[in-house]
Amino acid sequence: MILLIAVQAISFAITFYANKRLEQQQLGNQLSIAELVFKSEYDNRNYYLSAFAETAAKDFGLKEVFIDNDRRSFLVALNNHRKRINADLAIAVDKQGKVIGELLLTPAGVDQGKVKVGPEQGNLFRYPLGSEFDNNSPLYPLGEHVYQLKFAPITSGAANIIGWIGFGYIIGDELTHSLSQQTGLNTGFMLSGDNQAQQIISLSAGELSTSDSQVLNDFIQQGVRSEEYQLWQAFLGEIKGRKLHAFMYLSRTDALESSQAQWLQQLMLILLMLPLSLMVAYIIARGVTKPITQLITQARFIAKGNYHTKVEVGSSTEMQALAQEFTEMQQAILSRENKIAFQAFHDPLTNLGNKNELARVTQAWFEQKMPLALCQINIRRMTEVNGTLGHEVGDKVIEEVSRRLTNFNNIDLVCRLNGDEFVVAIKQTEAKAIRSLIAQIQQEIEAEYCYQDISLHLQLTIGVSFVHYPSDLETLLRQADTALQHAKKHRLDVQIYHQQIDVNSVDRLQLINELKPAIANDELVLYYQPKLNLSLNKVTHVEALVRWQHPDRGMIPPDTFIPIAEQMGQMNALTRWVINSALTQYLDWQAQGVDLAIAVNISAENLKDPDFCDYVLTTIANKKVPIEALTLEITEDAVVADPENAIKQLSVLKQHGLKLSIDDYGTGYSSLAQLKQLPVDELKIDKSFVQNLMINNDDQIIVASTLQLAHNLGLGVVAEGIENQATLSWLTERGCEMGQGFYLSKPIDAQALTLWLAKSGYQRKRHNTVVELN
Repeated sequence: MILLIAVQAISFAITFYANKRLEQQQLGNQLSIAELVFKSEYDNRNYYLSAFAETAAKDFGLKEVFIDNDRRSFLVALNNHRKRINADLAIAVDKQGKVIGELLLTPAGVDQGKVKVGPEQGNLFRYPLGSEFDNNSPLYPLGEHVYQLKFAPITSGAANIIGWIGFGYIIGDELTHSLSQQTGLNTGFMLSGDNQAQQIISLSAGELSTSDSQVLNDFIQQGVRSEEYQLWQAFLGEIKGRKLHAFMYLSRTDALESSQAQWLQQLMLILLMLPLSLMVAYIIARGVTKPITQLITQARFIAKGNYHTKVEVGSSTEMQALAQEFTEMQQAILSRENKIAFQAFHDPLTNLGNKNELARVTQAWFEQKMPLALCQINIRRMTEVNGTLGHEVGDKVIEEVSRRLTNFNNIDLVCRLNGDEFVVAIKQTEAKAIRSLIAQIQQEIEAEYCYQDISLHLQLTIGVSFVHYPSDLETLLRQADTALQHAKKHRLDVQIYHQQIDVNSVDRLQLINELKPAIANDELVLYYQPKLNLSLNKVTHVEALVRWQHPDRGMIPPDTFIPIAEQMGQMNALTRWVINSALTQYLDWQAQGVDLAIAVNISAENLKDPDFCDYVLTTIANKKVPIEALTLEITEDAVVADPENAIKQLSVLKQHGLKLSIDDYGTGYSSLAQLKQLPVDELKIDKSFVQNLMINNDDQIIVASTLQLAHNLGLGVVAEGIENQATLSWLTERGCEMGQGFYLSKPIDAQALTLWLAKSGYQRKRHNTVVELN
């Protein structure tokens, strides 16, 4: 009998410790999956806030009431957008940083669910927009809450920022309860500081006990873990000098409550069986030893993560009940882990795999060095669909595209990366087969889609990359994305990755980073092209063209870096550098007895700067340069982009006596009505009409008509692109005032120009210059 008791005790202990190992593995898996769920939930909120802010910023109705400054109508429009994503906070900030609209959704209390005007309305916004705040998922404290807030610029005309609009969700109970339901862990957010007491801003489990609070504080502040708790935390950012942490925790007792209850049941069964076993030990000894051995083996099997087998330990009623308890326990664990794992590896809208699933599936392919191609697919105009028809229709479009993609038998894996982008993976194939498959995908996906009597024509942009060993998923995805962005930029349907487009992208990124210090460090240089006064046969002006003398790349042409300056907000700095350098050169030429006037080509971005006119006039006065020494040239497109503002700015300069010229006339979209209103002195005929003047009758008609029109309006005319004596003579006979082109001289530096003037016979002592940023 003693031997029977000892055997039962040993069997129970072995089973117990095997189950303990299973519990440890279960707890570890629970934390890992909880971390993935949190990051997915938090990042999804960031994405939807950012995407919706961009959509709302493009709404023409919102822009109209924003510009009209109709506060009530604007708040109504702002609240309508807020309700579309049930945002807790909506903020609109004008160009001067003033909060012109702030709506808060009351989360709790008597007024729960009601919208009210926020306390910051009418005040200056606390952070500078267009900076790191709105680019790095900022945390925004307001009242008793902390918001997850994303902004997007509201533009008018050619990317003219007139304000910002932002939407936010409270980092609070809704998020914590959602995370808690998905992970099974108590979830919360805590503010902490070096010299300040911790503050729990949200907790799914109600209030913390003193002991729980101390354990969490020690873990978050000092990284000290408790053996009694499962703990996880992530630092989200700083708010007013305090750090915001997300945390999840669960006591080991709660986590293993079900398992412990089952063990108690097992223990009770054993205790009930023991007296009977002692009475009939000689009958049931062999029958008990075998089932327990089976139970130990299966418990060890389960501890390794094998949850799919049924526990069977003999035919006795007691052992069958025990086996059934083990089976139900492992099925409960399996169901819960499968649900969490599915959410971590799949897109909630389409049930397609996400990036985690893509990495998991392709890992074996990379290890086996299989031929592999990734196609990154973007659905065009999804922002317009969401903004015009609503996100419900947009979601239906996403679901329809996913359905059509999964119908292809020769695609090995379809995943959704984010809002309107999918990726398909095809293994063991060739480039020719991939091109054929892409054509089939385009034909199938771009077929008409009808939803509730709405007919939509779907269009795709596809970037393709092929594996080249050694390689990995991140490299292949980056290359596919590079190809996709290249296709978008050049309006292509499909682009297969090759090294050249990647090199261009890297070079462009490097130039973007280097342009600002290049302006500050005087790496730029001006070249000059003479302009001949046709009636005097003297050079009275020169046109200067800016170049970038890069210390490593050599001379960089303006077509390469001026678009970068426009996109990165550096045009004001670049134009100011050119104006200052050109006026300095004017003074140097005056000291040498050379009289040349200077005209600077300005862009639409300069006219958006409210301080530009003051800068020009102040610089001229400070350098003691006569006002007629400088001419400003502006293209037709810059005027058309915002004619009202352009005319206002140019009129101020004209009133002070500054000479103004329309550059590249004939290539833009200005009308005669606009031309009549512009306060300009001169038209500059684009070289495309002048270069073939002697062989193209249409060009002669256009140039002759332009000369007559300009003279009737009292404007002078400059013809650029003169490449032969016949063209020069033709223009002179028809009264064109000025001319320039390679026939006279190509652009050269200031010193070479001075020597050229002395040798050419065109020199005029003391007079005019033009600076163009291209």
